[in-house]
Amino acid sequence: MMRKKVVKMVTKIEPVSQKLKPHEVAAIRVCAYCRVSTDGADQKNSFEAQVDYYTRLISEKEGWVCGGIYADKARSGTKIVRRDDFNQMISDCRLGKIDMIITKSVTRFARNTVDSIQAIRELKALGIAVYFEKERVNTLSEDSEQLITILSSIAQGESESISANMRLSTVWRFKNGTFILSTPPYGYRKNENGDLVIHPEEAVIARKIFEEYLGGKGSYTIAKELEQVGIPAARAGTVWNENTIKGILQNCAYEGDLLQQKTFSEEVIPFNKKINHGELPQYLIIGNHEPIITREEAEAVRQIYEYRRQKQCVDDVSVYQSRYAFSGRIVCGECGIKFRRQKIYIGKPYEKVQWCCYQHIKDRMKCSQKAIRQDIIEELFIRLWNRMATNYEDILYPMLASLKSIRSNPQDEQEMNELENQIQELKKQSHMLRKVLSEGGIGSAIFIEKRNQLDHDLETAWRRHRNLREQRTYGWEIRQTEFLLSVFKNRPPIIEHFDEELFRLVIEQITVYLGKRLEFQLKNGLQLEEIYRKEVR
Repeated sequence: MMRKKVVKMVTKIEPVSQKLKPHEVAAIRVCAYCRVSTDGADQKNSFEAQVDYYTRLISEKEGWVCGGIYADKARSGTKIVRRDDFNQMISDCRLGKIDMIITKSVTRFARNTVDSIQAIRELKALGIAVYFEKERVNTLSEDSEQLITILSSIAQGESESISANMRLSTVWRFKNGTFILSTPPYGYRKNENGDLVIHPEEAVIARKIFEEYLGGKGSYTIAKELEQVGIPAARAGTVWNENTIKGILQNCAYEGDLLQQKTFSEEVIPFNKKINHGELPQYLIIGNHEPIITREEAEAVRQIYEYRRQKQCVDDVSVYQSRYAFSGRIVCGECGIKFRRQKIYIGKPYEKVQWCCYQHIKDRMKCSQKAIRQDIIEELFIRLWNRMATNYEDILYPMLASLKSIRSNPQDEQEMNELENQIQELKKQSHMLRKVLSEGGIGSAIFIEKRNQLDHDLETAWRRHRNLREQRTYGWEIRQTEFLLSVFKNRPPIIEHFDEELFRLVIEQITVYLGKRLEFQLKNGLQLEEIYRKEVR
């Protein structure tokens, strides 16, 4: 039996889209992407030229319809995240508003290989071409991705090389003290030479922040009060907050110094910025500019800040061990052993806390020192504070002068002053040299020779200045005395209740002697005696 032959019928189904007539040209929605990485005058001209060029090119090309000019000004090509127009362009592509993107080169599109390839692949999947004029590459062609990958890698390598050179240049300027800050701290402005000078109106607010913090207010409270009275924030478009206040309080610029390389950028794209926690060296310039606060005030702020920071970090072991104000601070005058905290009359209305020598607790035959109630210690501290706070100038200023006279060698002090003047003069010469070069008044060879000599002289002066400063004695006692002066100056002269923060800031140690005698040792080593009676409180 023969099978019947099946005849297949094929019907062509025309596409839904409208056919073009022979004389018609398909309209392509083309956009252009432009970018410059800096905000300089030459880059500004380049940016405007790119925008004008592509606007004209698209309008003159037959069959092209302008889908927009996307342009990012003063934006790095190493990160896509901050390029607003680039991201808007990709978003419009996803919405089907664009058929083709034209740009100058791979480096203008992106210097980050990963970001560049990801964006091109997404656009290719949407059927959108990216045409790079310089390389003459259309990403919809078959061999484009390999070529684009190579070109993007080269662009990324160039960017990383430029970044490495810039880092070396910056570190060199850190070392010789000629680095110019891009953004001065709140309360300061830059003069024509790039040096920091005080901004009078902001300096008043900066000083108020330090005074209120020394007076006992916290960062959050200070920020809240500044917002309430409508003081303009440290940076335009922002508000006062706790972190802003902490940043000001911890910045040594307000005492006239300058700490450089507090942050650094990673060596590879996307050059993420990180806080320098010791990964790289830092450079401290003493006496770089006019201060807004005194050094003793700055030292007081640091100690108060550190005390409050430790108090909040309850998980820290050292803080846990000193969770009570008197922990580790009371010493027996008979055997030298530290006191321990005890509760007596537990559960009764007259329950009390006392402190007792640990040696006495273990064996009364080895130490006869008796316990002392906590409320008595608190009362004695209140008495000591009230006496000191009303007479601190008569006690601490003479002590400070005596310490400075002991440690001061007149010849060394004179040399340090001369070195400081020399450093400032060398920095001015360096600024003037760069200005003369920029104005064409000096050749590059002579500039390099003179700059190298200035750099050498600056490094020599800084090294000698540091050596002289390190030779000083009694530095710790002087700093602590200055710290105490700031605390007494900014806190109330009379207190009625025990203040744990004041106690921790002022008292280093208490020694308990027989005969109901306590010796309070202040942070700077000064020892003051208080006698107590059992009926106190």
